[in-house]
Amino acid sequence: MTTRTLETILDNDLEKQTIEDMNQGSQEPASKADLRNLTVRLESKFERLDSRMIENEASLKMYINDKTDRLTTIFISFGAAQLAAIVGMFLAIFLRFS
Repeated sequence: MTTRTLETILDNDLEKQTIEDMNQGSQEPASKADLRNLTVRLESKFERLDSRMIENEASLKMYINDKTDRLTTIFISFGAAQLAAIVGMFLAIFLRFS
């Protein structure tokens, strides 16, 4: 059984009402209260989208930072291995001709 908070239930109700209003296609003119209610529902939807985008952006930044750290470690290790190989070659040449 899933638990649902009051905020989730209210958000779902607002979303259902907004969808119904958009698909209703009634011929009667809207009152100021209807427009106000629709505005509140649309604002709520945009606020949820905005918060979801902020969460996604934070998650993406964490992912990029993690991958960047790993690549940095790989490049440093590769550079150290190359440096060790060069030093080894110079030592071999030095020992051979001395």
